[in-house]
Amino acid sequence: MKSLIVLGTVTAALAFPLLVSQPTTAHASQYSAARANSVRLVWRRSMKAHQFHTMRGARYSKHLGTRYAYNRDNITWVTDAHEKLYNKRKHTSAIYYHVHTLYSPHGGWIWRGYLTPGGVEPKVSPTEAAQEKQEQVLVNDLHSLFPGTTMDQQLTNDADQITYPTDGVDAQYVTAGPGQKLIKFSCSGTPSNYLKTYDKLLTKQGYPAATRAKFKGCHIGISVQTDPDYYEGGSSLGDVAIFLGPAK
Repeated sequence: MKSLIVLGTVTAALAFPLLVSQPTTAHASQYSAARANSVRLVWRRSMKAHQFHTMRGARYSKHLGTRYAYNRDNITWVTDAHEKLYNKRKHTSAIYYHVHTLYSPHGGWIWRGYLTPGGVEPKVSPTEAAQEKQEQVLVNDLHSLFPGTTMDQQLTNDADQITYPTDGVDAQYVTAGPGQKLIKFSCSGTPSNYLKTYDKLLTKQGYPAATRAKFKGCHIGISVQTDPDYYEGGSSLGDVAIFLGPAK
């Protein structure tokens, strides 16, 4: 899970119910053509970061076609965009906020009437804490294979969008920017075995030790997929993304 520090204020909420069906399994994103066709986009814009929390409703794709998950945990959501949808049958409109969490990249669009202003104290389970510690070990090991590089939070955030993509966005569409390099590969097995294979897999990708040494002085961002329960966006356990950029 990844940490982001964002502060903000909130706006008033409107009352407008989501169109939801009965829940099935927790690991299945639910697509509904009828739900997607029931609304029309009026506008969609970026917005400032504001904190909310909720245990009601669900998270959807931007046109409500796919339901990612129900909001069962009372966690802090941070906004970065909003949209207005027109309900063709009811002839009413509603505002949805696009949100992500403070402590992981999970996100989606939530009707703002379900969102309560303000954040909540995170509750990290022993399992989540162990996972974070394990992930940091793997990131540190990968970093050591690129001697002389500097960890960069923005590049790490970009790497997170590949290994922990939000809102069902396909990770293959995240690409390197001007002057950047992107390395992607996947390890088989379990996290306890990943450390033994990183050097070999990097070499297979065309980055042996001699090549990696040439990135000395560059900035680097690294993300490793270690959550066996993560199911958004098609990423899988063992995925690795590394962004390399010029010195700043």
